[in-house]
Amino acid sequence: MRLLVTVALAALLLLGASVPAVAAPPTHEALPPEADPGTIDCATFEDSFVDFFDGTVTTYFNRNGDPVRLVFHVEHHSNDTNSVTGLTIHEHGHFTVTVDLVNETVTMTGSQEVANRPGFGVVVQDVGRVVFDFEDNLLFFAGGTKHSELFGGDQVLCDALA
Repeated sequence: MRLLVTVALAALLLLGASVPAVAAPPTHEALPPEADPGTIDCATFEDSFVDFFDGTVTTYFNRNGDPVRLVFHVEHHSNDTNSVTGLTIHEHGHFTVTVDLVNETVTMTGSQEVANRPGFGVVVQDVGRVVFDFEDNLLFFAGGTKHSELFGGDQVLCDALA
């Protein structure tokens, strides 16, 4: 009987040594709501805006307890106003940002911002999937470019308010 217990304990020790450590469970936190005001010079007027962000972040860890991935779920709203005419458009979006700390990439999926203007339809639209490296180089893009601030810059917002 002692031999059986000794063999069983030895087997458990060997199995325990060969089983890798389990990664720490992910953490999940609410992000503080943020309001970010600013202006864009549109030559004949200014786009006065306030961006509002709210969301959560989940942090994933490796077996050593080091963070390897951050996943942000973000809700975005913005009010942009033409300083001369007072025309205001409302942007909105829900999107996910995944920061891969191992491969050094940032992936955004979903609707970062969309705005419609009565009589014009969609005037701002950044939706789809975008991947950047940590140096802000675009690695992959899937989505529309016609009303994209990513490709058209601030001019897209100026055109939307003109």
